[in-house]
Amino acid sequence: MSAVRRLYVVTHRDPAVAQRAVGTLVETAERLGIELVADSVELEKHPQLAQGCSEIEGSTSEAAERIGEFDAAIVLAGDGTLLRTLSKLGPATPVLGINFGMLGFLSGAAHTSLVVALERLAAGTYRTVGLPGLEVEIAGRGTSTAVNDIVTSGGTTGRVNELGWRIHAEGTGHTDEMGTVACDGMVLATPVGSTAYNLSNGGPVMAWGVEGTVVSFVAPHTLAARPLVVAPRDTVEVQFMGRGTPLKVLADGVLVGRLQPGESFRVRRGGLRATLAFVDDTSFYARYRDNFAVPMTFPGPRVRSSEQGGAS
Repeated sequence: MSAVRRLYVVTHRDPAVAQRAVGTLVETAERLGIELVADSVELEKHPQLAQGCSEIEGSTSEAAERIGEFDAAIVLAGDGTLLRTLSKLGPATPVLGINFGMLGFLSGAAHTSLVVALERLAAGTYRTVGLPGLEVEIAGRGTSTAVNDIVTSGGTTGRVNELGWRIHAEGTGHTDEMGTVACDGMVLATPVGSTAYNLSNGGPVMAWGVEGTVVSFVAPHTLAARPLVVAPRDTVEVQFMGRGTPLKVLADGVLVGRLQPGESFRVRRGGLRATLAFVDDTSFYARYRDNFAVPMTFPGPRVRSSEQGGAS
């Protein structure tokens, strides 16, 4: 891989979590000849970052339009912040996550390996994994994309949602009605997202590299609603068959629309959506084993602003 000389910085929303690491980042980057860049939000959170960092004007999404201005991005946070950064920057920018969250399944290095990670970036001895995404079209109101999953949930408290779903098979012209399920919601996930909300629903885990979209239901009120992995070129259509409060549609946890009774949305597999960077050779299966097949521990530092007297 190409050696990183200009690095975009994103940190945990709570400044206290990565405060010490930011100091290490600035010192190590200066030693390695890496120029750091960040937006005004990050510079305001971390004054020590401002001392050794160039400001890139605008938000992360605006910075994504100028991806040629930096070689890679580093995220000192958990999977949520990492996902948002991946979605905003797109596939042309490798993003390395340094785990400062609870799980860090998508992170490319532990918080204790920050210096080594920066040295690997500077030497160009890191590896990347391209992540395909999902596209969701909501009732003809435009298209949004996700790296992890598309989720529909909400509705009226105390009332189950009735979701009808069908599959449009690419190339055959077939549309197969899959029935109506009484449930709290539905999750449509990529292989990367299969270890997130889908996993907690009892859905199958798909190894990275598997081509397909997994469909699982949230608290289905039936024994017949089983998860299904849909072929990569097929489209899943979901319709709100019930009544009452509109359902929320979220892409990687971000609200992208609301589904009125009778309306539907379609989800299909998109092209390359993001690029993750890693500085170790840990396989997907070892990562899966270490995160889910053994008793879960908290690998990140536990400090929070509440423990620092409300620092901000």
